[in-house]
Amino acid sequence: MRGSRIIFFAALAVVVVVAGALVGFAAKRGRTEELFEIKPGLLGAKTGGGIFLYLARIGDGAILFDTGADPQGRPVDALLARAGLDRLQVREIFLSHGHFDHIQGTRGLTNAKTHLGLSDIGLAAGTTAPEAIATKVLTLAMHGDPVKVTDPISNRQTFPVGGGKSVIAIPVPGHTPGSYAFLYDGVLFAGDIMAYVQGRLDATPAMFDARPEENRAAIRSLKTQLVADPVETVCTAHSGCTPKGLGRNLLDDLITRVGG
Repeated sequence: MRGSRIIFFAALAVVVVVAGALVGFAAKRGRTEELFEIKPGLLGAKTGGGIFLYLARIGDGAILFDTGADPQGRPVDALLARAGLDRLQVREIFLSHGHFDHIQGTRGLTNAKTHLGLSDIGLAAGTTAPEAIATKVLTLAMHGDPVKVTDPISNRQTFPVGGGKSVIAIPVPGHTPGSYAFLYDGVLFAGDIMAYVQGRLDATPAMFDARPEENRAAIRSLKTQLVADPVETVCTAHSGCTPKGLGRNLLDDLITRVGG
């Protein structure tokens, strides 16, 4: 009897802690904690809950790499304001994958084309549940709204975005079936397939990754997928960017450590 009571109260404590964390995350997701420049014309935002999104200004418009967890799109607005733009000037959105914390700000950007890996369309629409336990719990608790994708991506594709520049969409299935990395102007936007921690790149923490071996295989594939492409900087979706000029070396080091 005493053992059952201990288990009950321990479980209750876990529930209280998790519930508190979820409430805190919900309250913070609309905050912009930091705006920063990666290089001229390319900005990043760190939002509450440790979610990063990125904006490239191209002429009188912009493209976005992920849009964050806030359905009201407040961090997107903060980035646009820093760039001197508004929502109607966002032309294209490139979503690294379909988890709710990277797509919710998309809904208010009605003039933009939305690109997402074909295999993640169900995640964005809310018809497919995330596989990783931590992401599943967060998705259920946050009640993310469905996001419509106008331009699904399949295989490697190159998208001209103006100003003589292009976005290369690179398939990296593993973290989710439809995960993509995007290369733009020497910057690799890696989404959730890796993290930048304590001066090096590492694979996604296991609690957020239902298929770690597939994710590692996707990281290894970058050795050949990016063999002819310059990578100055790697920007992640939850831990910011590597220093400029170190992206290729840090990426190669990660590929070697995961068996590439």
